[in-house]
Amino acid sequence: MTVVSQKVIDECSLKLITYTKAQTPNGERTSGVYLAAVMLPNGVGFPGMLVVEGEVSGGDALIGMDIITKGDFSITNVNSKTLHSFRTPSIASIDYVAEHNKIFGNPSTIGGFAGVGRNERCPCGSGKKYKHCHGQ
Repeated sequence: MTVVSQKVIDECSLKLITYTKAQTPNGERTSGVYLAAVMLPNGVGFPGMLVVEGEVSGGDALIGMDIITKGDFSITNVNSKTLHSFRTPSIASIDYVAEHNKIFGNPSTIGGFAGVGRNERCPCGSGKKYKHCHGQ
């Protein structure tokens, strides 16, 4: 389930629906369950979601699989810029492995990359020569 902090519960005046046993990194605990409308930063909204109260490291909400499974969720990091994207309903498959293989070729069964010369830079982006990286 999606987790929200006590701060969110208080600021949004969420009403307690019931209690549930929640598994956390620190073990099992009893947590309140609330009814909430959840709006993602990109404007995609989910009215009438059950959310559970809990501690969220570094924030006030943790989007759970109850929301993620309603569409396509993606995280990318290009040039040290992280982008989170979500769409619903799901309209197409996103297959990063197939896309990678289309650009760089299929990895060999030994763990390298097909068609890369031993003295070329490794396609993994390490900056090393292939023979000193994935070509070992």
